[in-house]
Amino acid sequence: MKTKIFLSIALAGVCGFMACKKMDSTYAQYVIPNGIIYPGKANSPVAKSGLNKVQISWKRGSDPKVVKARVFWNNYTDSAEVPVPANQEVISYTVTNLPENYYSFIIRTYDAAGHASVPVEVSGDAWGERYRSTLLNRVVQSSTFNLANTLSLQFEPVIPGSTIVKSDVEYTTTAGVLKTVSVLPGTLTLQLTDYKLETGYKLRTQHLAATAIDPLYTNDQLVESFLLNKTEWKVIDFSSQNPDANNLSIPANMIDGNPATRWVTLATTSRYPHYITVDLGSSRTIKTVSLWRWVQATPDERGPNVVQFLGSANNTTWTDMGTYDFDRLTNNEQIFAIPALSQVRYLKVVAVSGPQTYVVLGEVNVTVK
Repeated sequence: MKTKIFLSIALAGVCGFMACKKMDSTYAQYVIPNGIIYPGKANSPVAKSGLNKVQISWKRGSDPKVVKARVFWNNYTDSAEVPVPANQEVISYTVTNLPENYYSFIIRTYDAAGHASVPVEVSGDAWGERYRSTLLNRVVQSSTFNLANTLSLQFEPVIPGSTIVKSDVEYTTTAGVLKTVSVLPGTLTLQLTDYKLETGYKLRTQHLAATAIDPLYTNDQLVESFLLNKTEWKVIDFSSQNPDANNLSIPANMIDGNPATRWVTLATTSRYPHYITVDLGSSRTIKTVSLWRWVQATPDERGPNVVQFLGSANNTTWTDMGTYDFDRLTNNEQIFAIPALSQVRYLKVVAVSGPQTYVVLGEVNVTVK
């Protein structure tokens, strides 16, 4: 009995051994001698954006056998080889000539024998004109001339955390030379004493985002309309004014820069049309004339319905600059574009018609070329 049991066990062992031999031969083709070698992978990858480019960078890591890397994009259809020096802690490569889009990049490192690391993925944007169009120029609150033809630019303060690095103002000098002046974020005023009249200037602003490779400029903004320094203006003629002891109704209130002050014509006997003549101080090519009614918390509707503007070089011969409807029911500035004409020094504002016999107005302003 014992002999039979022993023979059964021996036979089972032989069969098991033969089965294992057959299984080993089946999987032998998949066994790699000494195992698979993976070089150290790219560590802490970062993607930074630029104009039609993306910069990929990563930490080299501690594996001394890594000698190079390859960066893949567009689903492995494009790639570039990147050297990995032994003494360089951070490795970077910039992929250029990329259409504006969002990209996924795969990084694999290699040793001298060609063994590849596990893939590491990082994503980033390649910026283009679509992105550039979202960048804003620094706001110029006013561009103002004085009688000496100095052009003064007043900039809006840059808010904390802004990506603005600087703004460039490009203009033509009186010598006919293009000149560029840079304005830093802390600067609020720029004086151009050598600006050539009626040439305009270009404004562009440089931004540097936290995720950017390098600074990026906005598109150029051409500025061709300018205010005049109204402290140099004078009222030299007017149709009438309502008498008062505190100068609350004088014509000079029309050029004091405050639409909450007023000019009131004689309330008892004056009749339309009413007018005021302003000496601008020097000859200018006017582009627009602005008018305000008397601006009050309680609306004042005693303004005109129709206005007319006249221009003169000598205060004698006048050129019609147009007749326009005026909305006396709004406090907003009303801007009237003036057709092309020769330079004028004197501006006459005429209130042509309105609901009362007299008129009340708040402020007049002009922009010049």
